[in-house]
Amino acid sequence: MPDPRLKPREQGDIGELSAMEWLASKGAKIFIPVFHSPDVDVVAELGGRLHRIEVKTCTHRRNCRWGVLISTRGGNQSWNGVVKYFDPKRCDFLFVHVGDGRRWFIPTTILDCTSGLTLGGPKYAQFEIESGQPLRESSALESGVTGEYRSGQPGGAVNAVAKSFAGSNPASPMKRHRKAMLRPSNRERKLGRSGQAVINQKRRVTIPQSAFFPAGFQPGDRLRVRSDGPGRVVLEQMELPEWARGESRSSHQKSDAAQP
Repeated sequence: MPDPRLKPREQGDIGELSAMEWLASKGAKIFIPVFHSPDVDVVAELGGRLHRIEVKTCTHRRNCRWGVLISTRGGNQSWNGVVKYFDPKRCDFLFVHVGDGRRWFIPTTILDCTSGLTLGGPKYAQFEIESGQPLRESSALESGVTGEYRSGQPGGAVNAVAKSFAGSNPASPMKRHRKAMLRPSNRERKLGRSGQAVINQKRRVTIPQSAFFPAGFQPGDRLRVRSDGPGRVVLEQMELPEWARGESRSSHQKSDAAQP
């Protein structure tokens, strides 16, 4: 009986085609590095801006979570003891495709890891996108539709150019989850109305309405907090660009929330 497991190169081919298929569905113009690039697998242009994307795949699952290795150990050959850790400055997004077909498109600015990350839980749930095909030997994103390409050339480089991916990943029937919208209130305290806030003993701060709503914040938003010098703190919203937001994976998120 043949081994159903994919070879690393085949799995990588499928991951890159999955990324290109999804990006193309968002209207992106796709560019591929001519030679091997250790940091960028796909470049996508949307809205006049170029986005550098690194693609990772994973088939290792434990306790309903996917352990994704984002560092490189010795390239495609046997490990030579050299580890190249992930540097978020070298690309803009991390695209991940795991064994059951679930996919994530994660801004690298929010990653605080250099070796690996765990997906399938609540931490990166907001960056999960529409699912693709499961990673298995028969899931090479091939079809008889004119314009679709195989996942790379056998024994050759990964960078096969795809002209069309229409129909290989239909949109999810699930409705997009919308956050509960918060609206301005006339009950704000005098301190907040003057644009001021107080830090309590647990370092908590209530953002005044005059700053909260013009910034476009809503309950549940995830923010990056950084110091901008003595006496200055900057809050930056961390979420996918509008073009990258697909159908919500609410069913996955509910099951993830139930997991410890």
